[in-house]
Amino acid sequence: MITEGSLQDFALPDLLQILVIGKASGTLTLRSESRVGQFFFREGQLVTARVGDRWGKQAAAEQFLWQTGVFDFSATLPDNFPEGTGDLSLDAVTHEGLRQLERSRTLQRELPEFFSARTWVFPMQLYQESKPPLVEALGSGATFAELVKRWNQGELFTLEEVLALYKADQIGLSSSPEEQLRQLFERVSVELFGQFASISGVKMVESLEHQLNEEARQRALTLRWRGGKPQDGLSAAATKEQLLEAYRPFIAVMTEFIAKVYGETFIERVVGPILEEVPAPQRALWEELSSLPAHP
Repeated sequence: MITEGSLQDFALPDLLQILVIGKASGTLTLRSESRVGQFFFREGQLVTARVGDRWGKQAAAEQFLWQTGVFDFSATLPDNFPEGTGDLSLDAVTHEGLRQLERSRTLQRELPEFFSARTWVFPMQLYQESKPPLVEALGSGATFAELVKRWNQGELFTLEEVLALYKADQIGLSSSPEEQLRQLFERVSVELFGQFASISGVKMVESLEHQLNEEARQRALTLRWRGGKPQDGLSAAATKEQLLEAYRPFIAVMTEFIAKVYGETFIERVVGPILEEVPAPQRALWEELSSLPAHP
């Protein structure tokens, strides 16, 4: 039985199913960014789940939104659980979790391009009265992850409120250079891989993804590619220089692999339109990602 690993390597539904099939008893703990959640099993039955002081089905479903991080399993259980939170149906929890994940992705597409758990959220006005509860929790500014923790209403519910307040011009969003670098890396990586996969055979596509994941394992980085998309588990506190050092080898692996098959002009045709759309600071970041040596 798998006792520890990365959420980039093992999808949560698969992990839960393994514990059910193995009739496991114990605690599965997930750690993602600053978040910690748990699933409790007894002889293959999901007893309950917890995120902070929230228990039950919603706490279980919330953890499906965590796409990066690590997990471990311990064959121990608490002595007791809060009343009314036990005996959950794994099928029902999985269905609700995947529904929330899809809703979360839809909402994030509606938010500005650089909104994420590492973007700062801040009030757009001073309130004399009738301050929205989320703004009360927000204070002068916080990352989305910090806001979820402060407000303690769950990630999806908080995301819904953030979107509503943003559309009402009651809150604003700002992106640090580090966040812009993360977003640029993801966008270029997804577009390059997608364009390559659309005209290449399955073996070539699998070979590229394997090389990217092997590079990450050799460098002991919490970056994985799944279905051609990077799953970025690097620390939220990483500096721009640390991110450049981490990302640069993967841009090099991807561009060198693709260029050998379709030539340098293929890279230019994919990346060029992206750079035309992004602001000047991101074009400068691309120069740093692509022009400096990838290896010592």
